[in-house]
Amino acid sequence: MSKQVRDMDVGIFTASTYHLPKFAKRDYWTKTLGEIWGDIQIEPTNIDCFEGRIRSVKANQLLFNEISFRGHNIHRTTRNIANMNNDFYVLAFPFGDPWQMNLRDETFTLKRGNAYLLCNSIPYKSKDKNGYDTFNVIIPTQLLRDLIPTLETRYILPLDQNNKKASILQSFVRSLYGCLPFRREDEASFMENNLLNLLAFVLKDNSKGIDANDTSVKLAHRGRILDYISRNLSQELMSPETIAEQQGISVSYLHRVFKPYGKTVVEVIREKRLQAAKRLLTQPDLAGLSVTEIAYRVGFKHPSDFSRAYKSLYGQSPRDARECPGEH
Repeated sequence: MSKQVRDMDVGIFTASTYHLPKFAKRDYWTKTLGEIWGDIQIEPTNIDCFEGRIRSVKANQLLFNEISFRGHNIHRTTRNIANMNNDFYVLAFPFGDPWQMNLRDETFTLKRGNAYLLCNSIPYKSKDKNGYDTFNVIIPTQLLRDLIPTLETRYILPLDQNNKKASILQSFVRSLYGCLPFRREDEASFMENNLLNLLAFVLKDNSKGIDANDTSVKLAHRGRILDYISRNLSQELMSPETIAEQQGISVSYLHRVFKPYGKTVVEVIREKRLQAAKRLLTQPDLAGLSVTEIAYRVGFKHPSDFSRAYKSLYGQSPRDARECPGEH
């Protein structure tokens, strides 16, 4: 049997194909990667050396992975994407042989000496030659959009003396991974927030999606405020005034911090509440919570307002979302 270890209490998952018979490796590896990566296609190129190994550790909404594989290509088709529940990016630090990838008809090579931030919610193809070894972090797209409203499909960040910010990012991510898993949720949330702010800081010089006037200080402030909003959604009276008071800033400065973001503070609060409600509605272990209870839990005063806002954003009522969680 293959080696597989799960400790979901602390968010650790490991798996390997090394001890499986050849005929079973493809199906096992497809299922294993599917649990981490979402729906994908595995194309064997050399069944005699087909191998795969992964270790994943969860930290709040982020997933840290060490992956090595040989003897196959990995593809994601439009049909695979239709079966995915969540959009995400991958922050990758390759450390093995070069690996070729085609993303939106653009072919490039992932190689040591660079970091890559890649959209995994669009079709892509890979070309295996000598296998692929990487350390990466899966980041939900929405977390990135909270800091970078207009995301590009890929970023290439050289890890050299001319790009010290990216090297600092790599060191931070590696050090954070070495400390995982965190036993306390507030610790994981704090470190997630710091990683995202550092990534936004690194991308600031490489992205059209960050406003030129969006200084590093404002990015840091916005990250802390978004984290505060996410942790306090149940507070019905949360408003720009209460947030500014809690953060020790003026209301006018608060609005300036969010101006490059393209949404008002009130719009962000409502969107965060609806995103949290969507997660609660689709968690099987919370099926006992009524829609009304979920509305109150995420800070809506009136369940009817919650239902209207939810349908406006997601195109279906909260009750329909619970019955058919995979449709949106």
